[in-house]
Amino acid sequence: MKLFSTFGSVLLILFALGTKSGFAQQENQFRQWRIFIDNDFLNFRGAGTDRYYTNGLRADYFYTPKEKPRFLSTLLLDISETNNNVFGWGLAQFMFTPKNIAEPEIQFNDRPYAGALYAIHSLQSFDKAKTTKVTTELFLGVIGPLSFADESQIWLHDQIDYQIPQGWENQVPNDLILNYNITIEKQMLHPSKSILLVGIVETFSGTLYNAAGAGFMLRIGKFNNYFEGIQASEPTTKKNFQLYVSMKPIARIVASNALLQGGIIHQFSQDFSGYTLNKDQIERITFLYDVGISLEFPKLGIHLTQKIRTPEFKDSYTQEVGNLMLRYHF
Repeated sequence: MKLFSTFGSVLLILFALGTKSGFAQQENQFRQWRIFIDNDFLNFRGAGTDRYYTNGLRADYFYTPKEKPRFLSTLLLDISETNNNVFGWGLAQFMFTPKNIAEPEIQFNDRPYAGALYAIHSLQSFDKAKTTKVTTELFLGVIGPLSFADESQIWLHDQIDYQIPQGWENQVPNDLILNYNITIEKQMLHPSKSILLVGIVETFSGTLYNAAGAGFMLRIGKFNNYFEGIQASEPTTKKNFQLYVSMKPIARIVASNALLQGGIIHQFSQDFSGYTLNKDQIERITFLYDVGISLEFPKLGIHLTQKIRTPEFKDSYTQEVGNLMLRYHF
């Protein structure tokens, strides 16, 4: 309950700042809320397991700034020559469990219990002429008991009268999250207004996750220009609604994952509390495949996505997780 209270308090503060121009908004500035929920029981086939990645919650407030970006924002990559940039502040919490949440003892060679809670500062920078978008994100937060993942899952399962997880005492220990992530998207093909193919390159660097990946995104249907950025959200000149399906396969090479191996403090201090996997148990190549459908109106967007992930560690399973994302422009 503590985490839900904390998470809710932060969201209320962000909402108040956004709606009352706490970020010094102008009337014609871009402002958007985005909330997404990941859960293994949201997958299309309804085959929830409470195994591995069991739940994720993220909320972001996106805006165009009135003033010149300050220090923290200058760390993010700006490729726009026309100030076509969307900044964001957000909060996220994620939780992971082994296969059997009824077992209180350590389940060796299985996924550790783990949680993460972090703040996000982001920038989506668009270059329409070069049909390129660069998204950078800076994460700052914690993993371990300080993430309140155990309290969150136990409270939720109690509310819905579902099996209470028993092994959170063995979770990955407390550590620091400081990560810098870059995603570069470049148009490859746009043969018609209804078909778009975008190439993707991504990197993750820091104490939480170190990896690099590449893939593509295919979008088919009725949609605005993906690389127009802010201008694509102007209802007076664009389509009244968008309806499209998309798929996004990505291949990644993984150097480290603190939610499996423990964080940098844990590894350098030889802290033996909790349970973690060693480097030889990590799968170094993983594949991700997202497929979904989106419906967007001038102010509201609804996105449903199925996420498939190949094993992240030895002798584990492929996982399917459902995602519900809501966007609101104001």
